[in-house]
Amino acid sequence: MSERQDASGSAGSGKLAGLFREYGHRWEIEHLDPGSVWVAVTRNGSFVQVIAAHDLDELRAELKKAEAEESVTRAGNATQT
Repeated sequence: MSERQDASGSAGSGKLAGLFREYGHRWEIEHLDPGSVWVAVTRNGSFVQVIAAHDLDELRAELKKAEAEESVTRAGNATQT
């Protein structure tokens, strides 16, 4: 299921909509084969980051952690210049 596909009827459609609101501007979120994993992909130039999770709650936690780590990295880079 990609971000462009309708998630209605899915038990997690509300959670998925929330993920798109919070992270959809930076991350491509997709459900691989049914019963498989959720993945989120972001690109920054040639750097590609992929996160995989078994459910939407785990994906949200991993996205939150990745965003926090990136904020710290950006802050560190700003003080080094």
